[in-house]
Amino acid sequence: MKIRHRLSLQFTLISGIILTTVFVIIYLLSARFVRNNFYKQLEGRALLTAEVYLEKDELTKMKFLEIEKSYQQGIPGESSNIYDSNNHAVFIEQAKYDWPASLLDNIRKHQTYRFSFRDKYGLGIYYPDNQGDFVVIVTARNAAGEQQLSYLLWSLVIMGLIALAVTYGMSQWYASRALRPIQNINREVKKIRATSLHQRVQRGSNKDEIDELALHFNELLAHMENAFEMQRSFVSNASHELRTPLTTIIGEIEVTMQKQRSAAEYQQTLETLLGESEKLKVITDGLLQLTRVDAVPDASQLEPIRLDEMLEALRISWSHQAPANELIVKLPANTTPEQLTLQGNPQLLAVAINNIIKNGFKFSGNTPVTATLEITSEGLLLSISDNGIGIPEAEQERVFMPLYRASNAHAYTGYGIGLAMTRKILQLHQARITVSSVAGQGTTFHCWFSNLTSF
Repeated sequence: MKIRHRLSLQFTLISGIILTTVFVIIYLLSARFVRNNFYKQLEGRALLTAEVYLEKDELTKMKFLEIEKSYQQGIPGESSNIYDSNNHAVFIEQAKYDWPASLLDNIRKHQTYRFSFRDKYGLGIYYPDNQGDFVVIVTARNAAGEQQLSYLLWSLVIMGLIALAVTYGMSQWYASRALRPIQNINREVKKIRATSLHQRVQRGSNKDEIDELALHFNELLAHMENAFEMQRSFVSNASHELRTPLTTIIGEIEVTMQKQRSAAEYQQTLETLLGESEKLKVITDGLLQLTRVDAVPDASQLEPIRLDEMLEALRISWSHQAPANELIVKLPANTTPEQLTLQGNPQLLAVAINNIIKNGFKFSGNTPVTATLEITSEGLLLSISDNGIGIPEAEQERVFMPLYRASNAHAYTGYGIGLAMTRKILQLHQARITVSSVAGQGTTFHCWFSNLTSF
């Protein structure tokens, strides 16, 4: 069932419950009013009966005739009885009902007593007179009141059905209007394909949840577009890096096979083929390592890592290289070991940091590289700076793509795998890496480790 229909039914159901409750209250209050009003009529008839039969000797003739005339305009189906103190019917000889003594006692006790009998209403009054104490009982059927209540009931039922029908129709219209932006989003999304990820969903003018949905969907499309672009770039770079040594290998073999060669020439060709094959092996091994670091290590591989101690170990390692390279390590003052410690895989993290340091030495002609560790409100910040060739601003976000190399880096050895691996390893440690660089002046990589860094 569509949301529009479901909302309409739910709204109609709620409205139906409210209307039913209100109508039931109206009907019950009306029934109570009709019943009380009829009992008042019966009480008036009882008083008239008492005056006609008991006050005749005390009233003037004109007054009595007036009362008698009112008495004759009775309620249809009315029945009256008068009982003396001995519970004997008097004045009205033909008693339609033989009322029990308990009823008469209740009337004497309450002065005015209401009751129902079969399908009729009854009312009794205690009427003391100079002739004695009497009980007057009047019964009648409230035909007019029942007809009014029946009419009211049917009116409420018909009005309720009409109201529910109108409510359902209005809720359908309102739900369609309210959900129209979502329908527009669905239509626009259907038009988006892998070849048209640049398209965006049109946002509404209202700053509501639907506008927020369109905003997040556009952000998702932007991420997908970027991912597809990175994939295309990766395929292009991988094809280029793999095709170059393969082209060299095929060309060397074809040239060598054109004529008979000397042993030295065959030796030279084999050396060339070996070199290009080793390049292929380095590239494929690098890609294989990239896929391996995607797997999250288990808890047995996690341990506390002191970043200051890791940087010091890397400094010593690079100082023993031939030629020696100077890694300058700057640590924050007045810190505790716990502040410089995070949970992770020390081997992987050392590879990630060492890749950045190695690039710093390579692209700066082995000039000193600086590693600065700071404590921030977010956690630990490791900044690694060099004075090398830098990275063009337009290419800084792409240097983390597998097999991508900056336009000014082709004169240096490498295959564009190190930084891609570094970012993956840092992501496994819930860390992030950014780069700031000025072409020709140097590059700084920032590694942000949160306070909750763990797997």
